[in-house]
Amino acid sequence: MNAARLPLWPRLICGVYEALFVLGVLVAAALPFVRLTQYALHPEYRTLYQGYLFVSVGGYFTWFWHRTGQTIPMRTWHLDLVNRCGTPPSWGQSIARYVLSVLGWITGISLLWALIDREGQFLHDRLLGLTLRRHSSQR
Repeated sequence: MNAARLPLWPRLICGVYEALFVLGVLVAAALPFVRLTQYALHPEYRTLYQGYLFVSVGGYFTWFWHRTGQTIPMRTWHLDLVNRCGTPPSWGQSIARYVLSVLGWITGISLLWALIDREGQFLHDRLLGLTLRRHSSQR
């Protein structure tokens, strides 16, 4: 994986753009849950609701990562996610990346690791053998 170091700034800007898509996924996922469970009247569903939203956002990311190696913001910023074979990650890698990246961003270790990693990779990508790189048609 001797990829050229990808600067951090396009990945962070892509992350801001990604947040807008995640907001849309959250709204689209929340509506049926709230309507079907009458959530406002049943606060005991809070943990179930949070888990449902976590899985919904995870579905968005893992489906795109596994299918093409790119979410829509990643395509806009000409970034793609590949495994050691140069193909999009497997379902297992995509799911593990989602869980590990959430933990890494909550703790801040993902950003800190990217600053010291020799290739600028996030810790979750390094652990899973994945590379976030410039899309091959944009090199």
